[in-house]
Amino acid sequence: MNSEDTYRCVQNRYAGVARQTDDAHKPGDHERKVARAFGYDLEDLRSIPGNANLGVSCGNPLATANIGLGEVVIDLGSGGGIDVLLAAKKVGGEGKAIGIDMTKDMLELSRRNARNAGANNASFIEAFITSIPLPSSTADCIISNCVVNLVPEVEKPLVFQEMFRLLKPGGRVAISDILAKRELPMGIKKDLSLYVGCIAGASQVADYERYLNEAGFQDAVILDANADLNIYKEMWKQEEANEPGPTGPSCDTMNNGISGEINNLPEVDLNIWTGELTFTRT
Repeated sequence: MNSEDTYRCVQNRYAGVARQTDDAHKPGDHERKVARAFGYDLEDLRSIPGNANLGVSCGNPLATANIGLGEVVIDLGSGGGIDVLLAAKKVGGEGKAIGIDMTKDMLELSRRNARNAGANNASFIEAFITSIPLPSSTADCIISNCVVNLVPEVEKPLVFQEMFRLLKPGGRVAISDILAKRELPMGIKKDLSLYVGCIAGASQVADYERYLNEAGFQDAVILDANADLNIYKEMWKQEEANEPGPTGPSCDTMNNGISGEINNLPEVDLNIWTGELTFTRT
């Protein structure tokens, strides 16, 4: 598929997640289980609207971001708003937390969550994370949680170029993402269900290092978070029971739902790699 079709399928998938998350259907124990597995504190989760946590994280970038009062934080792929709302608490009234997302349903959900949380210093912008309508040198810190892997491979370098452009000199980036320890089998790479599920689009560590160097970053630290990605299998099965997976002319391979291929491949171990990345702009 081309990039346009890939984006459309990713949007369809996460629009479906947002639509089935409303005041009548709040995320519950499973979403909290996923968030806790990837490093979130239970008290932090309780301090924000439950709908902000959709159980689609693969880490906790705020744990390494060292966010301070008065800073401007940008979250690339902000989803239901979990990291934006937690960052808004850390930066205080003098700071700003800005979420970027390309999916209208997610933006509606996150803006509603910000209103419910009384987070006046949180805002959300509709945009692709490869081209963000904000001035250069805006952010003290950029975060992202399990989103860069969803960008088509040919466009991934643009994400890091945008990070570099948006950061103030001396600014920093903290990313949680899924990276591959080795070349993924072609059967996984071509599986659209696994792509929109954050697995098949995973880059290798060397790819990330190249993207960083080409964008201008130096001294990046990439850590294996050792998280158990197999927790996603339980989430996908739950989603399929609640609502069919994304559909549309370019998403026909997903007609069994997001978990269809996983159910057919019970031997697949999803623990490829999870990465926590921190780096600064010189």
